[in-house]
Amino acid sequence: MEPTFQSYVEGAGAELKCPSCDSNALHHEEVEVFDRKEDETEGLHVVISDGKVITDRNLAGNPSRRRNGLSISFWCENCSVKPVMFIVQHKGSTFINFE
Repeated sequence: MEPTFQSYVEGAGAELKCPSCDSNALHHEEVEVFDRKEDETEGLHVVISDGKVITDRNLAGNPSRRRNGLSISFWCENCSVKPVMFIVQHKGSTFINFE
Protein backbone atom coordinates (compact mmCIF):
# COMPACT_ATOMS: atom_id res chain seq x y z
CA MET A 1 0.00 0.00 0.00
CA GLU A 2 1.27 3.47 -0.84
CA PRO A 3 1.07 6.20 1.82
CA THR A 4 -1.47 8.91 1.04
CA PHE A 5 -0.64 12.51 1.91
CA GLN A 6 -2.81 15.63 1.88
CA SER A 7 -1.51 19.16 1.41
CA TYR A 8 0.46 20.90 4.17
CA VAL A 9 -1.61 22.22 7.08
CA GLU A 10 -0.30 25.10 9.22
CA GLY A 11 3.33 24.10 8.70
CA ALA A 12 2.82 20.71 10.36
CA GLY A 13 3.69 18.69 7.25
CA ALA A 14 1.65 16.36 5.11
CA GLU A 15 -1.40 14.67 6.62
CA LEU A 16 -1.16 10.89 6.65
CA LYS A 17 -4.30 8.95 5.73
CA CYS A 18 -5.32 5.36 6.36
CA PRO A 19 -4.28 3.19 3.40
CA SER A 20 -7.52 1.21 3.75
CA CYS A 21 -10.35 3.74 4.26
CA ASP A 22 -8.61 7.07 3.46
CA SER A 23 -9.45 8.45 6.93
CA ASN A 24 -7.14 10.98 8.58
CA ALA A 25 -7.94 9.52 12.04
CA LEU A 26 -4.75 7.49 12.48
CA HIS A 27 -3.13 7.08 15.89
CA HIS A 28 0.46 6.03 16.69
CA GLU A 29 0.52 2.86 18.75
CA GLU A 30 4.14 1.72 18.79
CA VAL A 31 7.44 3.00 17.41
CA GLU A 32 10.49 0.80 16.76
CA VAL A 33 13.94 2.15 15.95
CA PHE A 34 16.72 -0.02 14.55
CA ASP A 35 20.21 1.48 14.58
CA ARG A 36 23.34 -0.16 13.20
CA LYS A 37 26.37 0.46 11.06
CA GLU A 38 26.24 -0.77 7.49
CA ASP A 39 25.85 -4.55 7.25
CA GLU A 40 26.50 -5.11 10.98
CA THR A 41 24.62 -8.06 12.47
CA GLU A 42 24.17 -6.31 15.81
CA GLY A 43 23.01 -2.85 16.76
CA LEU A 44 20.48 -1.10 18.94
CA HIS A 45 16.74 -1.84 18.88
CA VAL A 46 14.39 0.52 20.76
CA VAL A 47 10.64 -0.05 21.20
CA ILE A 48 8.38 2.71 22.53
CA SER A 49 4.85 1.64 23.44
CA ASP A 50 2.33 2.18 26.24
CA GLY A 51 4.55 4.73 27.99
CA LYS A 52 7.47 2.30 28.17
CA VAL A 53 10.85 2.09 26.45
CA ILE A 54 12.47 -1.28 25.82
CA THR A 55 15.98 -1.61 24.42
CA ASP A 56 17.83 -4.67 23.20
CA ARG A 57 20.30 -5.75 20.50
CA ASN A 58 17.80 -7.80 18.44
CA LEU A 59 17.62 -6.55 14.83
CA ALA A 60 15.36 -9.37 13.59
CA GLY A 61 12.47 -7.00 12.76
CA ASN A 62 14.57 -4.33 11.05
CA PRO A 63 12.84 -3.35 7.79
CA SER A 64 16.27 -2.49 6.30
CA ARG A 65 18.56 -5.36 5.33
CA ARG A 66 21.71 -3.25 5.55
CA ARG A 67 21.21 -0.03 7.56
CA ASN A 68 18.86 1.76 9.94
CA GLY A 69 15.09 1.36 9.93
CA LEU A 70 11.96 2.61 11.66
CA SER A 71 8.51 1.13 12.02
CA ILE A 72 5.47 3.00 13.29
CA SER A 73 2.33 1.02 14.11
CA PHE A 74 -1.01 2.80 13.80
CA TRP A 75 -4.65 2.10 14.43
CA CYS A 76 -7.49 3.79 12.57
CA GLU A 77 -10.62 5.17 14.23
CA ASN A 78 -12.76 4.44 11.17
CA CYS A 79 -11.84 0.88 10.19
CA SER A 80 -10.25 -2.23 11.68
CA VAL A 81 -6.94 -1.93 9.80
CA LYS A 82 -3.73 -1.56 11.84
CA PRO A 83 -1.23 -0.33 9.27
CA VAL A 84 2.50 -0.21 9.89
CA MET A 85 4.67 2.44 8.27
CA PHE A 86 8.24 1.49 7.48
CA ILE A 87 11.03 3.98 6.89
CA VAL A 88 14.02 2.21 5.39
CA GLN A 89 17.52 3.39 4.55
CA HIS A 90 19.20 1.63 1.63
CA LYS A 91 22.25 2.68 -0.38
CA GLY A 92 22.01 6.35 0.53
CA SER A 93 18.26 6.58 -0.13
CA THR A 94 15.34 6.60 2.28
CA PHE A 95 12.10 4.81 1.42
CA ILE A 96 8.69 4.95 3.10
CA ASN A 97 5.95 2.33 2.80
CA PHE A 98 2.78 1.03 4.49
CA GLU A 99 1.96 -2.62 5.08
